[in-house]
Amino acid sequence: MLKSRGADVGGDIARESRSEGTDPMNRTSESVQLPPGHINIDLLRERSQLLAARLHQAGREMEMQSTSTVPFGANNFMRINTSLPQTLPLDTPPRSGLAPNISCNAASVPILVEVPMPMNVQHHFAGPCNTAVPVQVPMHTPPQMQTNTMPAYSVCSSVAQGPVKQRKKSKRALREEVNALQELVQRISLVSPDVNTYAGRLIRQSDVLSQLEWTPHVDMGRQQVVMSQQASLRQMPHRGSDVTRRLLPQKGNERPRRDSELSSASSNSPPEQQQGTKQEARSARKIRSKKSDESAGESTSQSFKTELEAMRAYINMIVRNYMGAEHKLPAELIFSGDFSDLEAHAKRLVKEGFGRIVEDEIRVNRKNNKQAFITMSTDREGLEHDGIVLLPVARRYAFEGDTVRAFVLNVGAQSMPPAEDEEFSNEIAAQDSDADVDNVVVISSDNCPKAFVIGIVKQTELRQIVGTISFTNPTQLSKDQLFYKFRPFDLRLPMVYIPEMDCRKHIGSKQPEEVCGLLYLAHILETDCNGHCIAELIQPVGRIGNLPDELKAIMIHNSLGDVKPFEQKFNDMFASAFSSESTEDQAQRRDLRKKCIFTVDPLTARDLDDAVSIEQVGDNDYEVGVHISDVSHYLQEDSELDNIVKERSTSIYLANEVIHMLPQPLCMRCSLLPGEDKLAFSVFWRMDRNGVQLQEKPKFTRTIIRSCTQFAYEHAQKIIDNPHELFSEHDFPSILNGFDANDVVKRVLCLHGIASSLRKARNDKGAISFNNPKLRFILDPVSGEPEDFEVEKQKEANRMIEEFMLLANQSVARFIHDSFPEISVLRNHPPPLMKSLKGLKEKFHALGFNLDYSSSKALQQSIVRLCQEASNPLAMSFCLSRLLMKPMARANYFCSEGKTEPADLWHYALSIPIYTHFTSPIRRYPDIMVHRLLAASLNYCPPPGRSPAELHSLTKIANERKYNSKNAGEESCNLYFKRYVSNKQRVSMTAVVMEIFQHMMNVLTLESGHVISINYKMQKVHVDAQNAPNFLLITKHKERQAPRKLQMLSIVPIYLMIWDNKLTGFLHTENQNQPLDASKSQLSGKKKQKPRQSARTPDQQ
Repeated sequence: MLKSRGADVGGDIARESRSEGTDPMNRTSESVQLPPGHINIDLLRERSQLLAARLHQAGREMEMQSTSTVPFGANNFMRINTSLPQTLPLDTPPRSGLAPNISCNAASVPILVEVPMPMNVQHHFAGPCNTAVPVQVPMHTPPQMQTNTMPAYSVCSSVAQGPVKQRKKSKRALREEVNALQELVQRISLVSPDVNTYAGRLIRQSDVLSQLEWTPHVDMGRQQVVMSQQASLRQMPHRGSDVTRRLLPQKGNERPRRDSELSSASSNSPPEQQQGTKQEARSARKIRSKKSDESAGESTSQSFKTELEAMRAYINMIVRNYMGAEHKLPAELIFSGDFSDLEAHAKRLVKEGFGRIVEDEIRVNRKNNKQAFITMSTDREGLEHDGIVLLPVARRYAFEGDTVRAFVLNVGAQSMPPAEDEEFSNEIAAQDSDADVDNVVVISSDNCPKAFVIGIVKQTELRQIVGTISFTNPTQLSKDQLFYKFRPFDLRLPMVYIPEMDCRKHIGSKQPEEVCGLLYLAHILETDCNGHCIAELIQPVGRIGNLPDELKAIMIHNSLGDVKPFEQKFNDMFASAFSSESTEDQAQRRDLRKKCIFTVDPLTARDLDDAVSIEQVGDNDYEVGVHISDVSHYLQEDSELDNIVKERSTSIYLANEVIHMLPQPLCMRCSLLPGEDKLAFSVFWRMDRNGVQLQEKPKFTRTIIRSCTQFAYEHAQKIIDNPHELFSEHDFPSILNGFDANDVVKRVLCLHGIASSLRKARNDKGAISFNNPKLRFILDPVSGEPEDFEVEKQKEANRMIEEFMLLANQSVARFIHDSFPEISVLRNHPPPLMKSLKGLKEKFHALGFNLDYSSSKALQQSIVRLCQEASNPLAMSFCLSRLLMKPMARANYFCSEGKTEPADLWHYALSIPIYTHFTSPIRRYPDIMVHRLLAASLNYCPPPGRSPAELHSLTKIANERKYNSKNAGEESCNLYFKRYVSNKQRVSMTAVVMEIFQHMMNVLTLESGHVISINYKMQKVHVDAQNAPNFLLITKHKERQAPRKLQMLSIVPIYLMIWDNKLTGFLHTENQNQPLDASKSQLSGKKKQKPRQSARTPDQQ
């Protein structure tokens, strides 16, 4: 095939005709310009045939070079032009106005057409040739069928010819040929209105070519083919159209696609395509970075123009998508103004009935800052979905928690496929973000009405952030200043820029290798008109790869950086030994030191908040006691230490240590250690062996106790599993105070029987329990590196203690609320989002399962039933628990002032009318506040002095701290798990499929409970995702075995590796010894992360 040069299409055809011995009928070299009334149909047909030959030949050449030399765009262009759908009426003749004959020597033009599957459609060119010329057109087939089918070739010639030796071409030459062929298609359509009409009909019937808009025939000299970006966005239901959108010419005023966006290979592309795009995907960030560097010198006004164009395109796209592809967007509803015109345009849309304007806080996806949400209704039982913003510029670069004024389309708008959401959101976000687009978490937005932000009404307080910075390759955001990129740990934030002048004092005279990969603390100063976050560096935090430094960064990232060690004076306050004889209120306390009271906690626990006891006082009459450490006795309200502790609010449990809420000496004094006198708050119930309470109200009192032993859950479980075994003192820890093993054993068995009855009664009322595994790491005692991990299993012993703690919390909540209805500190749990549960029910219904969420009781019964019906109950339990956690609301502390409705106090998950936290005062400050209220209710002391307003503020702090500490704990576990995988280099696991998207799926590991994103492009398997989110078809390359179907709840073997410093999942295939992972050449191209030694000694608790 001859090379085309630029736009010289007509001359190229003439030269090729002469070279093949065919008379040229037109010698124009620059354009096809024929006078009106003089249309040579023979030439047109000949050129059409030559065009087909060139397209097929180019497609074959580019497929042969796709793995190394062919640019992704060119490859797709050839593929979409040779993969016409099966329904395309190729045998439909042109209009009668066109001559039926063609005088050309078909035998001189050999055409090779690759057929991916053995289904041939013959198309005969009309003409005087003795033999019809067949052209085999490849049908639109699933990718997995294309993989396993041998190619067939048809030679469009009456004379058999041997194979043509292919010559390797450069990328530039192939790109020029693609451009020339595009222009040829346009120019041929200008020959006559009949040709234009016929071409338009063929194009409209093609999934891919339907992106072209063909203008009516008005003037031959002015007629053009309009390839509108707006048209391409309107035709989104066609899966293959995204390739055409990238390659077809755009309007002059529209911003062209970036090269980095061309690397997103469609998941239903053929395997050869995916092999070729793996290198493109890996180099996408390099290309994007290069593009950013090349454009660094552009002026601020040019950047502003780009942002504005993206905003216009986004608004027009979502409105057009709302109207539907069959409707044309009226001119008055096309947004063409600037940012100051957003309010007026939003009001026009409201007037037309398209949506409404709202003001509320914006929430940014914690793992993908391209998605943001605006709450449309506070009714959690309603079915109205939140509005979603799919582009950072479309939310005006608002931060998490900012109050915004936004326009939201009405419910019922046509949803965009996830591929489009992701594709378009890359448009602008790629400018200022180096985030790995292969590993972002995409929240399906099918049912969320699209929105855009008009303006930011109230900004949150700009806070300190932590992230990584490399003092290399500065970016020029303005003409007179350079900036270094600062990547925040918080993925809700975009890329942050630090002025070069501010960085100089931190660089100093250090060498480049000394300033790469540093962790820094920064403070955001402002966000400029182009969405660039400008910040200043405060201080270095450490270096990536050092566990203590990364843990410090996790603390700062979760707003816990202000947690500092206590001053020595607070430690000295409780350093002396405690003597119960010196207790001022000893006369008011009930002495229980001679009672058989014991603790049951995790094996490594040191902070022992709670203890239990049980005594038989009659026939089938028992007194059950729960004893909680009386921390409030030592922590006086509004003291200097109390004001520090109330800000800390909670202990923080990291993977390697515990950061205590209280000074360590105070923790030890309050911990209910065996053989030591301790002050406690006790609750007693009279009940029978079935857990039925024999008295209307429990009793509360302050006590002095002396625990007789410190049991672990394992010890209690051993008794429960072997109720008839004769145990000795050697089977358990030391038992003091004159009691023996038999005394403790019979009490454990009795408590277990009552707890089982209490749990059954609670479940019958609708309580819900989730199976969320918790990891515990085994650390090297010297280096602190994780050597192994284990999952903390919930057994009967755990549930036994849990039941009595729940009962105590519920009893205390009711008692203090009766005494102080306006200042009680309580805890409630709102109902889940019904709209999310509805979507989850539909997913399970498609799999043949019924999920009833009409009440908490019905939901719990569904969980139990589904686990029983599943072939793998553990996988079903894990998957259900994780999926149901998403629609669940967060439980919150609150002050009871003004809460008069039962729904304000109700706890959904526990299905009880009132609840609080009372049983863990060593690690939770709200429990201390509840202890003070309980003491005042019993007339031990005056009521607490804090007003309802102060209590509202404190409960808000407690909610924020609890949430932040929970996130910090989870992130520290993820950090240690990532280090564990890095040390092992590769870890095999079994996973269950949770969610399926167009380009990735989320799986849940059964061994560790981690959610892992499996990106299709990184697998050495062919993934057919055209039926996503319902199911996938997986096949191994060059294998003829039937594809494997994966859907939600499917069990898949995977293995984990550290890839590009990220925890990445790869698929195994069933019955295969070798995993289907990335190629060896790709693996060798990545440096595995070497573990760094940590100086911290673990103090796990």
